[in-house]
Amino acid sequence: MIEILKSGISDLKSDFCDVRFEEIHGTSIVISNEGIEEIAYRDSKGGIVRVLDNGGMAYSSFNLIDDLKNAIISAQKSAKLLSTKSKIDITRYQAIKDKVTTRYEIDPLSLSLDEKLKICNEYMNILKAKDIQSARVRYLDYRKKKYYVNSEGSEIELEFTYVGISFVAYAVSGNNVQKAAESIALYKGFEAVSNLHSKAEEVAKRAVDLLSAEQVVGGRYNVIIDPKLTGVFAHEAFGHLSEADHIYGNQRLMETMKIGRSFGVEELNIIDDGNIEDVVGYTPYDDEGIPAQRTYLVKNGVLNARLHSRLTSKFMNEPLSGNARALSYEFPPLVRMTNTFIDNGTTPVEELFEKLGNGIYVVDFLGGQTNLEMFTFSASYGYKVENGKITKLLRDITLTGNVFETLNNIVAIGNDLKIHSTMGGCGKGGQSPLPVGDGGPHILVKDVLIGGKVG
Repeated sequence: MIEILKSGISDLKSDFCDVRFEEIHGTSIVISNEGIEEIAYRDSKGGIVRVLDNGGMAYSSFNLIDDLKNAIISAQKSAKLLSTKSKIDITRYQAIKDKVTTRYEIDPLSLSLDEKLKICNEYMNILKAKDIQSARVRYLDYRKKKYYVNSEGSEIELEFTYVGISFVAYAVSGNNVQKAAESIALYKGFEAVSNLHSKAEEVAKRAVDLLSAEQVVGGRYNVIIDPKLTGVFAHEAFGHLSEADHIYGNQRLMETMKIGRSFGVEELNIIDDGNIEDVVGYTPYDDEGIPAQRTYLVKNGVLNARLHSRLTSKFMNEPLSGNARALSYEFPPLVRMTNTFIDNGTTPVEELFEKLGNGIYVVDFLGGQTNLEMFTFSASYGYKVENGKITKLLRDITLTGNVFETLNNIVAIGNDLKIHSTMGGCGKGGQSPLPVGDGGPHILVKDVLIGGKVG
């Protein structure tokens, strides 16, 4: 395939050209209380051409490899028409030739549908515990092969084997409805989802326990945030602000996200790193052929860098980061995160709770939204902490605030970093869900606004 793509662009006279071609094969299963809701097989292939000619850039997609030449001609014609309206330059990287394949023990594509249904039904039977009104298991596997060539001489071949599963359970008592969920997805084999029976039991039990949990009283609290919610905060509240295509041309954000600005305690480091294997944000090369970087967005409490595509890197005269990503061959790449996390601090988790004394321990992510530097997140659940000890289970916890104030209110950072890899994903520009990872350690934050019932 690499040779075919190379041949297609070999005679093209333009400033720059690249071609991506993808093949994907996989299975998805959804089972609920009603039985099998969905069984689907995915088998697709296609590509996209990008041509830069005299400052004009255009794309053309195709499904059949025999249509490559026509797609190149179409993209070049469009680029010429655009050349009088823009002056773009994205040619700035050396040629790379590489082949990367993710590892697995049990090839999910070698297993029968019956074997996949069997494990899903086992988990479903666990989830349908006493007092669980409804439950659902979703399974997904696929193998994606990606080929990339460009006029700079790059030839990159990537093969990803993905397996994921999620559990959701709803417990109901009158008008009180409580949800518990877990999800895992990895670039590994079927072994990643084979022995999660205890995890399914935890989900069912938590949903039931939340029925009798105490509703949190709204107010300002000192809180400990668990690694999952820490990761969501790093991604949603800060990571998107670090995507250069959000910043460029936005004078307010340019001033807000000025390199060198202090953003918190000296111990704070926020990182985006596409080199973390197994995690679904693993992106050894982005969709412009740029290798993944370990980018310190915040380093020692100071804004240090941002995430870039070739285009934004050139516009802003900042280093490439390997963050131009597309959901599939049907889309052009946008500036997107890979694995975004708050790095380890030095405080053991036990000491965080001692430092907290009295407050709230918030756990996992249920939903939320961000608007530039403002955020609102709902935690899945939490616990009251008294004298450094976890006591009552709490529910209906919503955290609201300003990203920069919250970062400055970090008191201590734990040393138990975890990167979470789930079936969820990131949405941007109509491309969703793009696989990403996020995470962090436990962190202690003072004076957080918590929404809840009136005390």
